Amino acid sequence: MTVPADIDAAKNTLRAQLRDHRPSIGHDAIVAGLAGFLRGRPGWVVTFRALGHEPDLAGLERLDGLGPFALTRTPDDDTMLTIHPADAPSERHRYGFDQPRVDAPTVPDDEIGTVLVPGLAFDRMGGRLGHGQGWYDRWLAGLGADVALVGIVTASRVVDHVPTAGHDIAMTHLATEAGVERIER
Repeated sequence: MTVPADIDAAKNTLRAQLRDHRPSIGHDAIVAGLAGFLRGRPGWVVTFRALGHEPDLAGLERLDGLGPFALTRTPDDDTMLTIHPADAPSERHRYGFDQPRVDAPTVPDDEIGTVLVPGLAFDRMGGRLGHGQGWYDRWLAGLGADVALVGIVTASRVVDHVPTAGHDIAMTHLATEAGVERIER
């Protein structure tokens, strides 16, 4: 899929600005807001293991009454993310985070109810700036319309506008230190 050069350049400029600015992260407040949002929601909750600039959500998995939880597995090539139970055996990815091993059992996409999505930045319309590999967008495009897509970000990383292309998947919710809010389009 070809991205117009001006959108690609705008995304790369914003990525460079955000990578240079690493805000303090309100993990506890984000986790607390997500706990309230997730309580009683059906299906698997797909989460991620945080990189240095992302809110750490591991505490969610230890709270009673939430889940079941699953984790993404990032491929070493341009194939799709795969989803595995969070308690599956793990290994270190070359980018420095733990992820399920390739031989771990998988979670079917049609059993997923909520996806917690990391990003460098989000905008109030649900636009997401990722790291530029497209793994999440390719996978999210195949999920049902009833799956909640929750962008996980500190309030300082909610920007006025994230440049997007036709293949970029918009979030249905944003979770910040202020709580979880539904995105109205």
